[in-house]
Amino acid sequence: GTAYEGVNIHKRNGYYYMFASIGSCCEGLNSTYTTVVGRSRDLFGPYLDKQGHSMMENHHEVVIGKNEQFVGTGHNSEIVQDKEGDDWILYHAVSVANPKGRVLMLDRVRWQDDWPYIEGGTPSLKSFKPIFNHK
Repeated sequence: GTAYEGVNIHKRNGYYYMFASIGSCCEGLNSTYTTVVGRSRDLFGPYLDKQGHSMMENHHEVVIGKNEQFVGTGHNSEIVQDKEGDDWILYHAVSVANPKGRVLMLDRVRWQDDWPYIEGGTPSLKSFKPIFNHK
């Protein structure tokens, strides 16, 4: 497609998920960056949305959009799994309260019918934390 950058491939349950960013990343409060995804059974694609349309034609599912406190939610770097088996996505966003630069964000990825989503579809304002080590 022509819309994507900051791509990351994640394998889970026999699918490859291509997470990507769309929109403008670096316009402060006007940033339209959004994290999207498509999936494929084959690493080399085709990657499709839920309706079976190709990402090569700029079709995708939105995973993380903006909310009242954060905009420009994109450039996901990777999905990591904690000791409890929960998946977490790292990405950046622009804080509405302090729009100079971007902040690192971390949200839990949930799965429904083998599709990833973030609770509410936007950055969490309060959340449990991942468990990366037991003592």
